[in-house]
Amino acid sequence: MDELTRVLWEYASQYRLDGFYDRENQHGREECTRAVHRNREELEKACPPDVFKRVSAICDCSEELRLRDMEAAFACGFRLGSSLR
Repeated sequence: MDELTRVLWEYASQYRLDGFYDRENQHGREECTRAVHRNREELEKACPPDVFKRVSAICDCSEELRLRDMEAAFACGFRLGSSLR
């Protein structure tokens, strides 16, 4: 991702992305966020520390992959949109 696209991605993801969720999707997103935190806390209580550490690493890597995919989708959409003008 070039520097201009990165700056636009950071701005869009920080300040504009929430505006693109409709009411149903925003509600679903909030529920999922709460469920993630709640389940992570319960998992931490139920698992031995080494198992919880491994599960957390899987979750963290999964989140990083999701973020990288979102960045790539943004860059692709931005370049496609820019090339059509």
